Amino acid sequence: MPAASPVASILIVAYQSGPDLGRCLEALDRQTRRDFEVILVDNASTDGAVEAIPHYDWLTLVRAPENVGFAAGNNLAARSARGRYLVALNPDAFAEPGWLDALIAAAERHPDAASVASVQLSHEDPDRLDGMGDPYAPWGAAWRGGKGGLAVPVAESEVFGPCAAAALYRRDAFEAVGGFCERFFCYYEDVDLALRLRRAGWRSVITPWAIVRHVGSGSTSSDFVLRHATRNRVWTYLRGMPALAGLVFAPVMAGLALAGVLAGVLRGGAGARARALLEAVRAFPETMRERSAVSQTAEARALGAMTWSPLRFLRRGVDARPIADLPDRLPRDDWDSPAVVAVIVSHEPDTRLDDVLDAALAQCARVVLVDNASSEEVRRHLRARANAASTLTLIENAENRGLAGAQNQGLEIARSAGADWILLLDDDSVPAPDMVARLLAGWRSMADRKRVGLLSPRLSDAEGTLKPYLLSSGTGWDLRRGRMVPGAVVRDGVFAIASGSLIRRDVLDVVGPMAGPFFIDYVDIEFSLRLRRAGFEIVGIGDAVLTHRLGEFHETEVLGRKVALNTHSAWRRRLIHRNRVRVWRRFVAEAPAWVAWDVAAALYDVWKAVVYETDKAAKLRAIFGGFMEGWRG
Repeated sequence: MPAASPVASILIVAYQSGPDLGRCLEALDRQTRRDFEVILVDNASTDGAVEAIPHYDWLTLVRAPENVGFAAGNNLAARSARGRYLVALNPDAFAEPGWLDALIAAAERHPDAASVASVQLSHEDPDRLDGMGDPYAPWGAAWRGGKGGLAVPVAESEVFGPCAAAALYRRDAFEAVGGFCERFFCYYEDVDLALRLRRAGWRSVITPWAIVRHVGSGSTSSDFVLRHATRNRVWTYLRGMPALAGLVFAPVMAGLALAGVLAGVLRGGAGARARALLEAVRAFPETMRERSAVSQTAEARALGAMTWSPLRFLRRGVDARPIADLPDRLPRDDWDSPAVVAVIVSHEPDTRLDDVLDAALAQCARVVLVDNASSEEVRRHLRARANAASTLTLIENAENRGLAGAQNQGLEIARSAGADWILLLDDDSVPAPDMVARLLAGWRSMADRKRVGLLSPRLSDAEGTLKPYLLSSGTGWDLRRGRMVPGAVVRDGVFAIASGSLIRRDVLDVVGPMAGPFFIDYVDIEFSLRLRRAGFEIVGIGDAVLTHRLGEFHETEVLGRKVALNTHSAWRRRLIHRNRVRVWRRFVAEAPAWVAWDVAAALYDVWKAVVYETDKAAKLRAIFGGFMEGWRG
């Protein structure tokens, strides 16, 4: 039987959904959080999809006598719902197992938010976005933030509003503003609702672990879509845009609408757009009567949440803004006996992996080893290790999913296992026997530890090439080398390498996973800078030691002296320079001094390839190709 008092009611409106509906419900049955119900409204479908779904205790079916549309269908489902959170979900959106848990956790962290947006990935290419929230411009245009762009995570942030393909709404807020406007039928009904909630004084956030893979419509240029999107865009503007801004930007909005009609003459759809505009004009009296019922208590807040940048509008970019007090919204900053889970990624490891495993098993409550398609001989050895240790979990990937993808697999397991802290390790980085204890001791020694999100040990290597310092910056415009010596605690780190990083689980919940599309290099730097942007601090603990190997080395002669130079193959050079450009573009405003430092490091890498290394042409081509790919991406 369904739970007596479900926390969340998931609302699904289905119309000719085909096999997507069954897959959507299967994904819900795998949710880690179980206190939910699903209200499925069938809009008089005839494809047999509803009849084909299996029985679920948590599912209630409501049959509409006709196709009443997405907006009315959701309102119908909401009237039958019992949860204090209403979660709209399209039948072609497939939720990751932790999706609902992440949405509800975010709603509880942000009681001033009426809605929580999901991260929507493209079902066809999960490295690409289907959208991160719905930005809204003051000239009446809305779009799925970043649709088609690279799926690099954002920390928990404020957005204008969620896309209702996968969105949580606080029930009392939803009901107070009247739910979805049923006149819209479909399209822009979620933007209209977001605008009304904004004007009633509510906020909206997006949370990084609430992930769905969305199929989306393949008929974006049909007359049906053009009619509803064009008409409803005008209705949204007239119903909810604050008066002064509405008057100022009305010519821009009208100009864009007419430009759409003219463009339709060339591309098709001009007639549908023109008829939609005429329909919107004819309904003007009714629309203005509805406007009088829209709350006007927070007009300035609604305007401030809009996207004012024409460039971001033209690029259809993400508009996710940092939440200034995010660290203060986390409930805990201490544990009596913290549970530490280690995540280790391996790919064709050597014998040092055994040392890594021994050290991690001795210091952590659990170890998750994710192997990226190593040879069968290696895997037999890893299986034997896992069989011999009850606290070691082995994940075997059939293909190399990259460092970021494998780390994310381990992070999800660690989070679901109840970790308080998560330790990341490479397969050749050996922690000192007391490394974890010393990291935690250093953290406990800080009176202002609430904002500390990541602890980093002092690195050492046999070659002596790793310098004992942590780059740090207080403002982003300064850059200094904090010496990592015994007894030192280095604050305001710019970034920490992944191996040896000890991350608070609750911080990870709001900062998000690793950037999967990066595959390997600069994954840790992107994560560190994202963590800083969210308001958390990276701290180096000099008493904690990690023996680490950085890249490959070869000896060469510089001014008559033999030196060991770090080097990489051509394919790694391409990834390094592609990803560093992506990071520069994303974080130059927060860390300009570090970006300038890294530009110099990139130039040094070019010089090193020209002067000292073999296979110069291939490496220079790879560097140039990586730069170009980074700028294009």
